[in-house]
Amino acid sequence: MKNWKNIGIFTVILVFALSFTALAWNDGVYVGKADGHNGPLSLEVTVAHGKIAAIKVLEHKETPNISDAGFKVADTIIANQSLKVDAVSGATVTSKAVIAAVKNALTGAWSDGKYNGEAKGHNGPLSLEVEVVNGKIANIAILSHSETPMLSDAAFNNVPAAIIAAQSTQVDAVSGATVTSKTIMAAVNDALYK
Repeated sequence: MKNWKNIGIFTVILVFALSFTALAWNDGVYVGKADGHNGPLSLEVTVAHGKIAAIKVLEHKETPNISDAGFKVADTIIANQSLKVDAVSGATVTSKAVIAAVKNALTGAWSDGKYNGEAKGHNGPLSLEVEVVNGKIANIAILSHSETPMLSDAAFNNVPAAIIAAQSTQVDAVSGATVTSKTIMAAVNDALYK
């Protein structure tokens, strides 16, 4: 009987520990996108010590003054450490777009399709195509670049695969091909968040 009681207590402690762990996110800076009232809205979510520390709107086409209250929902998300917050009355669409963009940033769920992105590389522009299937990055195809052959090969061989595995552009650059690595990451961000 005593053993069953100890097992029961241990199980309760384990359930609580796992519940609190599920609330933590990996530290880093994540970019998210969602459709607002007048077009795409993108923002940056900073996670520190497993908590949402900051939310910064990068770009939007919302109507000034009318949408301002909708952006305040970011403060509520930070205060509650949750996406389960109420939309702001009078700026409901903008509020919901902010919530969706934060969710996009933290979960990495994108709309299915093929997206083209571009960034400036070491020797010129690099363009690529990112394919999203079931909300996840499924493929990254380099379309054109001016990078130095052989020197940049390691970046082309490793960085797209690392991004797909992590479902994030927050991956390590390849030593000896740092600029090309960062260019690939920037082009993927351009494809997914512009």
